[in-house]
Amino acid sequence: MDYGTRKNATTEDKIAAESVIQRVYLSVEELCIGKGDVRQRLKDAVLILLPLQTRDFPACLQKDFEWVIKESSKYESHHPKFRGNLDETMRRIRNTTGQKIAQRILSIYSTLQDIRGFPLLEYRNHDDS
Repeated sequence: MDYGTRKNATTEDKIAAESVIQRVYLSVEELCIGKGDVRQRLKDAVLILLPLQTRDFPACLQKDFEWVIKESSKYESHHPKFRGNLDETMRRIRNTTGQKIAQRILSIYSTLQDIRGFPLLEYRNHDDS
């Protein structure tokens, strides 16, 4: 059985999904079970994603990835030698903003899994189980 959009995904998107899935999974894992409060876990989750480039993602996820990085570092540090923009942003954002960033990371992971042919349960047809 071929779930999700795998049949419809381009070869380039399938390859891109495979190339970033591990880091995105690790980012989601950090959000879920990492040490520290929510902002610390979110910071660590974003740090896992930072080595990736926009072009590494399937075309349909590139804007989402850019949004995560932009929102996670939108506040400029006044003391860059001691605290970077990511630290400054995590210190200043509201919980609702942090939730939006975390939700977008989870959405990226879910879409990658869909492209790979392994969608999360919410996307499966329950009659196929």
